[in-house]
Amino acid sequence: MNKVDNLAPMEVEGRPEQVLDIARVCELLFTTAAEGLVVVDVQGRILMHNPRLSALFGYGEGELNGRSVDELLPNALRDRHTVHRAAYNKQPVQRSMGINMGLLGQRKNGDVFAVEVSLNHFSVDGTLYVMGLVSDITLRKQAEDALLRTNLELEERVEQRTAELKAAERSVREALEKERELHQLKSRFVAMASHEFRTPLSTIMSSVDLIGRYTDGQEKVDKHVARIRNKVRELTSMLNEFLSLERIEQGQVRVAPVEVDIVDRCIELIEELRGLAKPGQSIDYDHGGDERTVTMDSQMIGQVITNLVSNAVKYSPEDASISLRTNIQNGVLDIVVRDQGMGISKEDQQHLFERFFRGSNVMTIQGTGLGLNIVKRYLELMQGTIEFTSEPGNTVFSVTLPQHVPASPNEPMNG
Repeated sequence: MNKVDNLAPMEVEGRPEQVLDIARVCELLFTTAAEGLVVVDVQGRILMHNPRLSALFGYGEGELNGRSVDELLPNALRDRHTVHRAAYNKQPVQRSMGINMGLLGQRKNGDVFAVEVSLNHFSVDGTLYVMGLVSDITLRKQAEDALLRTNLELEERVEQRTAELKAAERSVREALEKERELHQLKSRFVAMASHEFRTPLSTIMSSVDLIGRYTDGQEKVDKHVARIRNKVRELTSMLNEFLSLERIEQGQVRVAPVEVDIVDRCIELIEELRGLAKPGQSIDYDHGGDERTVTMDSQMIGQVITNLVSNAVKYSPEDASISLRTNIQNGVLDIVVRDQGMGISKEDQQHLFERFFRGSNVMTIQGTGLGLNIVKRYLELMQGTIEFTSEPGNTVFSVTLPQHVPASPNEPMNG
């Protein structure tokens, strides 16, 4: 801060004070101001200006005195500024110029830069004078322009991203529509296949039964009849698996609990499965506990037990023992199926319940890879669980179910 001189002493209440030299202070304020100050007459001639104005426009000391203020503007704007000055002189008011107007100044060397001008007026002895406060807003203008460019870029990116999202949404909708059409086509195909395949399979089985009856006792014929029966059962089982999966995925499967004697149900199922057994294989059944009545979906529990036992038969060698054990205790039904098969590798175990998955060591054995997936989904519908342990020569599947399974809600349950 500049030192203020010319302070005159005065006496205030017995102690000396100093009185400001107002003229000197005004002069210092004018010359030390951080912004450019200029005073012009009604013709626009520069009468006074501070050093900051000279520095701002690149002029030396005293060079601007007597010049027209229009010279501080770019050439293209001077004629229009003369008109604006004349209008201001007719109705002078205090106001700012350049805010949101893009006002420009021109330096002595011809460089053009952004400015902001505040105007005021005063009269001395009836003569009008205009004073301007000039600020260099180049940096602010650059920041504003940068912000504007950034906003425009952001808007363009948003528009581009919105367009991309709309295109992606359309693609997804189209893909979903195609998926829906394919799903409907698959459903129609499965329904058609179930009808078309069941009829010839039933005919084949009936014919085989007749052949077996007419050729009873002929060992070679009986051997081939048994083989045909087994293959028809395999085809029927595969067809049933596809149909079951389709019904589950369509949400058409509902739990319909009824009272079931689990012992009678297991014995019935084992008798049906004995025809699948390999030479020397045995299927043993044991029930633990005094209770034998459960409330659950008879068809579902039959599918679960049939699949687990038939898998044990399929993947166990000849002369192997397969065991089925049930137990009811504390309101829980436990089902355990144990085999002496080839086992499930560690790499395959994590994928065992996936659709169409088949272990790497069973590719030569016929199957769809759907059975265990259907078992798991049936158990989920009945609020049950399934676990297993496996090593070569010993695989154990353990199923846990509520003794009394509730019915499905009124609406179909999706699998």
